[in-house]
Amino acid sequence: MGYYIGYIVSGVVIIISVIIALVAQVKVNNAYEENKEKLSSLDMTGGQLAEKLSSDYDLNLMVRQCNGRLTDHYDPTDRSLNISQENFNSKSIAAQAIVAHEFGHALQHAENYAPFKVRQTVVKASNLISRMIMPLLIVGILLQIFLLGIAGPLVIYISVALYAVAVIANLITLPVEVNASSRAKDLLVKLGCTSDSEVQATDKVLNAAALTYVASLLVSMAYFLRFLFLLLMWTKRD
Repeated sequence: MGYYIGYIVSGVVIIISVIIALVAQVKVNNAYEENKEKLSSLDMTGGQLAEKLSSDYDLNLMVRQCNGRLTDHYDPTDRSLNISQENFNSKSIAAQAIVAHEFGHALQHAENYAPFKVRQTVVKASNLISRMIMPLLIVGILLQIFLLGIAGPLVIYISVALYAVAVIANLITLPVEVNASSRAKDLLVKLGCTSDSEVQATDKVLNAAALTYVASLLVSMAYFLRFLFLLLMWTKRD
């Protein structure tokens, strides 16, 4: 009976987690929209800031534009800073906060920051598993159908394993992102963004972004628990 209650509770947690994720995304968009028109005291675009930081810290990064909105990211495979077109050409506080955050990841990479290295390993494993999801699920479903359940709830086992990896990936991602945001704030202050209004605006953008990672962790944990309770219910029944 306790497993059934846990299964129902986990479903409620999923709904709450998804709502939190949606709220987090709205907060990111609102924080970005609010500060994308506010010019920074640094008279440089996001692209120029990326080039300057790369030069100042002697990282020799490839700086380039990428398509999409808020698609900014650091790619460790080719040591490139990929900045969305809007932020690449903007001198706003929001653009510079995002660029500085992504450069924070470049610093983590250059310094062999342990959580960053662990995350890269987990992300590679997660990507590999993601490519295997559909074949595994199809095999599991076929075995369930043709072996009449003798093979056990393979689909549930697979789902539990997949979401376990997702939980681990999100657990590792959160401190990495928080650290990158902390580095971003320090970088901007060192360059001269010291006024209260700029510091507060930068905090608002970066804190809103961090909330999305918290939401992703909650969602993955909720789904993991749901499938885990489903598995326990199955084994209990047998």
